[in-house]
Amino acid sequence: MKKNIIAIFAVLTALVSCNLDKYPYSEVAADEYVKDTKTVNNLVIGAYNGLYDVLYNEWAMTELRTDNVRMRVNNSTAQDTKLIEELDQLVAGNANAWIQDYWDNSYMVVNRANTVLANLDVVDDPVLKAQYEGEARVLRAWMYFNLVRLWGPVFIVTKKTGADEARQMQRSPAEDVWKLIEEDLTAVVDGKLLPEKMPDADLGRIDLVAAKAMLAKVYMTAYKPGDAKYSTASDLLSEVLTACGNPSTGADLVPYADIFDTSKEMNGEIILAVRYRSGKLGIGSPFTTLYGPLNNAGNVAVGSPKHYNFPSDNIISAFNANPGDVRKDVCLRESYYNKTTGATVDGSNGRYCNKFIDPNMVSEWDAENDFPVIRLADVMLLKAEALNELGGPTEEALALLNAVRQRAGIPVYTLAELGSIYAFRQAVREERRLELAFENQHFYDLLRWGTLVSTINDYLASEPFYGNYNYTVNPIQNWQTLLPIPVSVLNINKTVAQNPGY
Repeated sequence: MKKNIIAIFAVLTALVSCNLDKYPYSEVAADEYVKDTKTVNNLVIGAYNGLYDVLYNEWAMTELRTDNVRMRVNNSTAQDTKLIEELDQLVAGNANAWIQDYWDNSYMVVNRANTVLANLDVVDDPVLKAQYEGEARVLRAWMYFNLVRLWGPVFIVTKKTGADEARQMQRSPAEDVWKLIEEDLTAVVDGKLLPEKMPDADLGRIDLVAAKAMLAKVYMTAYKPGDAKYSTASDLLSEVLTACGNPSTGADLVPYADIFDTSKEMNGEIILAVRYRSGKLGIGSPFTTLYGPLNNAGNVAVGSPKHYNFPSDNIISAFNANPGDVRKDVCLRESYYNKTTGATVDGSNGRYCNKFIDPNMVSEWDAENDFPVIRLADVMLLKAEALNELGGPTEEALALLNAVRQRAGIPVYTLAELGSIYAFRQAVREERRLELAFENQHFYDLLRWGTLVSTINDYLASEPFYGNYNYTVNPIQNWQTLLPIPVSVLNINKTVAQNPGY
């Protein structure tokens, strides 16, 4: 996949440079470009390429708006710090530039996926045609899955749409967006449009296992345990686990640190990831630079890191409640050693998100780390959660939960300890938080569990950092869980409804 991206990167840059595929219309001049199977494949890779821009700010739309992450310093007037502050406290307005960027970049991928779907007729090979359709549908569903959870009703765009038409468009009800997501993913899964597993040369491209995992997560988000589709989610998760070898103990899993090791990418833990490659090719990972500590003199990251995605006291306490948890040091660090001065740097200057730091990065903004989107442990914990919600604690559910804990090096549970649905539910929720910390999952988990508002308010009231402000940090309300529609959208069409409260 990385090799394929490099081979056509220059072509794609030229193709999309004149692209107007921001909100919510697209006038890509692809008709003259698309001639054969090769160029359609290039369009598919172009859609994957758009994920880089989406992932760049996704941490700020998700992790930053939870109890996992906070801003590093308060009472600052720096522009980026104010953007972080707004999102951190869930008070961002419609002019927040990072919200605008995330919206634009998500629709960019939607429109590139639509362009693929509009040009499949030139593909003669039925297997490749099905694959390209499957990849485009999953990419589109993925973007809408995020958009509907972050904004609620959004614009449904499934074809090339001109500016004049866009100015008349209105947001579609959330239930219609969910319907589109399901239609895309079920078409892929039921029609088996994708290979079960991609060949090694194409690792990183979406396969049928990833599509099933995503559809299961959609069902567990959109439906409650009493609905038949929630049960279908459990069945899909079983199929994914079977495809991954049915792990039953921690010994069956890739060691936790190895999952994120840049020399062991696309290991057995990874079901879907956004792939990056260093080497000044234009496709390096930005997260070492975004997350590394300020002024670290190259001891953690070269260049001038931003020190974003700052771990909260709350997440540190959660890890410390499980002494010996090997995941803590992988996920975050509370200090680093300065080889030049011989001093240990700690406190707000030394704490940082470590999970996506590339120690071998040579140039800033150009790290090697892939970013996992769906992992095996994610699926295992979802399956354990589904089994419990459908019928209470079981040996199967317990084995899945305990396998994740065994790998982490912490004590396992017994059914006697987790004998009720409630007790098992809380154990799974706590495990998901630690296992998937800083992977942009926690916000969505809190949202689907219906605990986002209470969790954030408890956190804002208890995290010592917020008591040092020169103003009162207020509790949030339900409407603040949705982001505001960007001001640029409202400028295009004055009749578009804003989300309540903004």
